[in-house]
Amino acid sequence: MSHPEDQVCPWCQTEIVWDPEIGPESACPHCFNELGGYRSIQLTVKQTGQSIEFDEDDEDDDEAFADYDELDGEELEALDEYEEGVQRVLDRQEEAPECSACHSFMVHAGAHASTEAFEPAVSEVIGAPLLSAGYATQVYVCPSCFKVEHILAEKDRLAMTRLLKQAGSS
Repeated sequence: MSHPEDQVCPWCQTEIVWDPEIGPESACPHCFNELGGYRSIQLTVKQTGQSIEFDEDDEDDDEAFADYDELDGEELEALDEYEEGVQRVLDRQEEAPECSACHSFMVHAGAHASTEAFEPAVSEVIGAPLLSAGYATQVYVCPSCFKVEHILAEKDRLAMTRLLKQAGSS
């Protein structure tokens, strides 16, 4: 049986020695990693001749992956084909921004020009709008969570950069 005083931080691998009067640490005193909860796992070292005992919590983890177990061969093959298609598209893109939601690389879906309803704001410092009424954006879609993001088109990025450089040099 392991004792709580025999604790090693899972992040910095430092043995944590604590005072029995105060009790166990809630954070590593060396790297300040939160101990316990989702960031830590509990391992029991099996002594020779001892049987391994499993926690009841392991069953909950199995339920989380039940959806994957239920996929048949065709569905798994379709998923592999989808991922292969995404990778082929990404390999041929000049830019592949990272999704702000799930951090997957995003695929370029097209361009979008601003409508005439856009009213540019004129900066007092620059004396001109940062974006003209006809600015364009590149549209990217995340193949994992399907979030759509717009990034300013290169010609408009360059124009805005020139304007800001002029404001910085005056």
